[in-house]
Amino acid sequence: MYTIGKLSKKTGVTIRTLDYYDEIGLLNPSSTTEGGHRLYGEAELLRLEQILSLKFLGFSLEKIQRILQEPAYSWEKALGEQLLMVKEQKKHIEELEQSLRAILYTIQIEKEINWDLIFGIMHLFQKKNNEIDTVLDRYMSQQHKEKMLSVNMEEDKLEKWVELIHEINKHLHVPPESEIAQKLADRWMEGVYDMFGDDEEFLDSAWNAINKECGGLMFYPMTKDVVNFIHEAMIVKEKRKGDKNAKCD
Repeated sequence: MYTIGKLSKKTGVTIRTLDYYDEIGLLNPSSTTEGGHRLYGEAELLRLEQILSLKFLGFSLEKIQRILQEPAYSWEKALGEQLLMVKEQKKHIEELEQSLRAILYTIQIEKEINWDLIFGIMHLFQKKNNEIDTVLDRYMSQQHKEKMLSVNMEEDKLEKWVELIHEINKHLHVPPESEIAQKLADRWMEGVYDMFGDDEEFLDSAWNAINKECGGLMFYPMTKDVVNFIHEAMIVKEKRKGDKNAKCD
C-alpha cells in the first residue's frame, strides 16, 4: 500500500494534484488508516498510470474519467478519436505557423505593417484548401503541387529571399542585359535550385504558375514587376548562352 506521500514520490504527481483527483472522483484511495490517512493499492497505481498516459496524449480530465468508466473495448475508439483531433490541431498549428511567417515576411518586405496586405494573405490562407489548390491544379500535377505547398524555408534562407526581393525592387529600372540584372537573375536561380532542387519539369510548371498568377497575393512578394524583371533577365541570359554555343559550333 502507498500513502499519498509515497504515491506522489513514486509517480512524480504532486500531493495537491492527487488531492484534486480524489476531490473530483478521478482517483480515490482504496482505504484509509485509523488516523484518516489515505492509502492506495496497486489498482490505484495502475489507474494513476492510465490517467497520466491519457493526459500525455492530450485527453481532458473529464474525457479521461469517462474513458476509465467504460469497457476496455472503448479504448480503441477513444484513441482513434483523439488521433483525429490531434491531426486537426496539427493542421491548424501548421497553418498558423505559415500565417505568422507570412505576416513577418510582409513586414520585412514592406518595412511597415500593411494591414490590407496582411488581411488579404490571411484570407487566402483560410481558403487554402480551395483557392490555392484550384489555381495550382491548372499548372501542375498533384505531386508537383504537394512539393510546392510543402516548402517551409529556414530563417537564413528566408532572410536571403527577403534581401534578394529588396535588391530586385531597387533595380527594377535597370535593363535586363545589365550586369546588375544578370547577377540578380543568377541569385534568383541559385535560390530556386536550393529550395526545390533541379527537377526541370517541376521548375517549369512552378514558374508558369508564378508568371501567370503573380498579379495576386498567392505568390507574394513575387509581384508582376519582380517576375517580369527576372523573366526578361533570363531571356537575355538564355540568348547569350545560345549565341555562345553557336560560336563554339
